[in-house]
Amino acid sequence: MISKESVLFQQPILRVNNRQENIDFYEKVLGMKRLREENALTIFTAYQNDKARFTIEESPADRTRAVKGTHKLQEIVLKVPSDDILALLSQKIEVDSVLKGKHYAFRATSPEGASFLVHAEDNVECLAQADYPELPVIEEFKGVSDFGLEAIALAVPDKAVARAFYEDIFEGILPLSLAFIEADGPDLQVSPEKTWDLEILEFQVSASYDLKVLYQHLLSYDLDVYLDPKEKVLVVSDTSRIEIWISKSL
Repeated sequence: MISKESVLFQQPILRVNNRQENIDFYEKVLGMKRLREENALTIFTAYQNDKARFTIEESPADRTRAVKGTHKLQEIVLKVPSDDILALLSQKIEVDSVLKGKHYAFRATSPEGASFLVHAEDNVECLAQADYPELPVIEEFKGVSDFGLEAIALAVPDKAVARAFYEDIFEGILPLSLAFIEADGPDLQVSPEKTWDLEILEFQVSASYDLKVLYQHLLSYDLDVYLDPKEKVLVVSDTSRIEIWISKSL
């Protein structure tokens, strides 16, 4: 039996083409703070919560390409304080649509076609289309004070198979709300290093967590699993070949 000890969701990692175009989107449209750049990686956080994480990995066109047909990643839902959403909209950012429930929300699409819903609601079902609000520009606004990744929608060839991987094989230990949309597309199961799409979902466990037990559990399902020699990092691919990384905290 695998451990039910707490597992934390850390961040998604998305492959992108042009680094600067994407940095501009994540900073200016989503209001994230660029924390640092490490080789091909650009790591973002929030201005008042340095635990918030979001990472993109630059992968130029000489070895990676645009997705053909349907993207694996259909939507990322970010929860952001309502005052920060108003401040973003006051900057006249380019969005796909503005919505409103108790608070304003918006949808925006990244340069690589990743769709984001940014909201502050208890339940997004209350959101409806709205006009872009007329707001005075908040000059002192730098970016969002906090953000949390609330949910991810994935396009998959078979919803039942995808759901079984995350809910049954992992026995409910992964703390991430996933929606599965059944779809067709030539790149829905392509290797993640080949297209500009969702590459990795990263999780963290405590230093005492027994990753070897989890490793043996996943092997019993004939999955291709990697556990590093020090038993601190486990990597397995889901049914769409998105990589699941589970790492021990330092």
